[in-house]
Amino acid sequence: MENIIDMVIALKNVSIFEDLPDHVLADIAEITTTSIIPAGEKFISKGDIGENMFIIKSGTAKIHDGEHIITTLGQNQIVGELAILAPVQRTADVTAVEEMLVFKINRDYFSDLIAEEFEIVKGVMIALVERIIINNAKLKDANLSA
Repeated sequence: MENIIDMVIALKNVSIFEDLPDHVLADIAEITTTSIIPAGEKFISKGDIGENMFIIKSGTAKIHDGEHIITTLGQNQIVGELAILAPVQRTADVTAVEEMLVFKINRDYFSDLIAEEFEIVKGVMIALVERIIINNAKLKDANLSA
């Protein structure tokens, strides 16, 4: 388990949290747990109702639909961010390509926190908009090359 100061420093390196003040990051650190995910383990399954968002601290993950790899993610990137906002179905599988250290944030704890700190919502919303823009560009490119 990391101490709060180390966790705050680590959270500052994540795009959705980078502009938040330290006291808010400390609150997020309090509800964050760490986990090791072994290489090859699928830790998010398409169709499941998500409860956690993951921040990749080391290692890489592939986002895929069956054998089709959608993208890969690495250090300081997030996956499953929709799950901390609402109980929605996962849209893809996520599997560790190599052993990963992740920070995990649970929706129930996060919901309590964002009720107190609206600045967090802004960061998450910006990250979601950026993800939508990137995915729309990928879809456009895929349609043009088809």
